[in-house]
Amino acid sequence: MTPDQLRTNRDLYLFVAALVENDERQGRELEEYLRALWRLGSTQQASDQLTLACFAGLLVGAFREQVPAFAAAWQDIAEEEGTHVGYSRWERTIFSQIVDLREMRDAGMLANEHRYFGVDAPRGRRWFNFDPLTYLECAVEGTFGGWRPGDTGRDYVPANNFELDDLDIPIFEMARVSWDQFADFLRAGQSFE
Repeated sequence: MTPDQLRTNRDLYLFVAALVENDERQGRELEEYLRALWRLGSTQQASDQLTLACFAGLLVGAFREQVPAFAAAWQDIAEEEGTHVGYSRWERTIFSQIVDLREMRDAGMLANEHRYFGVDAPRGRRWFNFDPLTYLECAVEGTFGGWRPGDTGRDYVPANNFELDDLDIPIFEMARVSWDQFADFLRAGQSFE
């Protein structure tokens, strides 16, 4: 499925799951992926919303985009106080994640083989996902849903002995993704388990 063929949250989930199955990351670390994603996203900042095709294209393109160098100024931007919305919120979110990953790497935290059980970054934010593919799958599921019983990837065990087939998981049309939804997507990639 190509980005232009995506219509629903289910389509988006399957698109990302296919990236996972095909291992599209090409050895890219999550911090590098996010820096490349920021570069691509910044070219769209004049848009209030992204088409679903553009959104998916950014996710794929960040595996191939040239990675910009880390900028120390991102540390200050990531911590700016205030209520931000739209592109500004998205940019601060991605900068805070890039800074977190850089600081965790420098502190040796990313070498911890148990990090996927959750670790707190030096600035206090909790992380569970540390590679681009897990991050993306958790981001799409945590923000938009779309997962169905029998999908490969995440192992889901429902509480209280419910049958997986009994879960009511909505599928809905998605024409556009707002920058605020994209910021939520980034946070879900970090913390959705």
